Amino acid sequence: MVKLTLPLSLLFFAALSQAQSTNANPTQGETSAAQSAAAEKPQVNSFFKSDDWFFTWGYNKTHFGDSTIHVSQPSMGNDFSVNGVQGHDEYHFPTCCSPDNLRLGRYLDDAKTVALDLSLDHTKFTSTIGQVANVTGTNKGGVGPQVLSTQYFSYMLHNGLNQIMVNLSYRKPLLGTLDETSSLSFVSKLGGGIAVVHPWSEIDGHEYQMEKKTLTNALGFNNGWWRIVGTSASVELGMRYVVYKPIFLEWSSKQILTSMSNVPVYQGSASQKLRSSEIIFSVGYAFNH
Repeated sequence: MVKLTLPLSLLFFAALSQAQSTNANPTQGETSAAQSAAAEKPQVNSFFKSDDWFFTWGYNKTHFGDSTIHVSQPSMGNDFSVNGVQGHDEYHFPTCCSPDNLRLGRYLDDAKTVALDLSLDHTKFTSTIGQVANVTGTNKGGVGPQVLSTQYFSYMLHNGLNQIMVNLSYRKPLLGTLDETSSLSFVSKLGGGIAVVHPWSEIDGHEYQMEKKTLTNALGFNNGWWRIVGTSASVELGMRYVVYKPIFLEWSSKQILTSMSNVPVYQGSASQKLRSSEIIFSVGYAFNH
């Protein structure tokens, strides 16, 4: 009996050893399957580690449509609208360190035709002094046709009317291959976001200017050096030319509709709906090259 048990035990341990060896050394097919599964597993934070990002730095010249500015000053008994106000851009020659337009984006597809970006457009709106506008409502300074003088009504978003937007864009090649040197492509963009202003005004001889800027008082809804006062939506069409990859030039026309309320004035607030038309020229860099 003992003689029979010993060979059976040896056979059992030999089979167990062979099974363990097989599990420890998978076949080539099993290895390939494991490697494929690992390759398909999504990488953590791959969106932010991707090299498919781009950046632009630019300048603009802006034209504004006529708009109505409504002013409410309850403590003064004023509640009036200045209708058909003409405004103009406070344009300055571009300098190297003060851009008007900044954009940071990422392509969403392998063909790099669709992208998502975050943009800042810095414009300056100033009501034109000397124009005649129809003032309606209640204003102790006078209603009806009024000359908008410096003291009667001067209204500036001079530092500025800032649009911060998220944009979805699409590119179509027109000449050459996208992102290659000397290539030209058509670019279209749709955007939406917030309006942030730094206002100054003088109404009926009463001047209003923002308090001093500090680290704790830079941005806010009801206080701050910059005020979040509304929303913006935009449509943009343009061209992109790759000078020498990864450097490109982009020029575009951008239409923005902005709805603002709670713009601070002396002892009150103002609201305004404004159409802006920007001509933008930018220099860009694509990080995927």
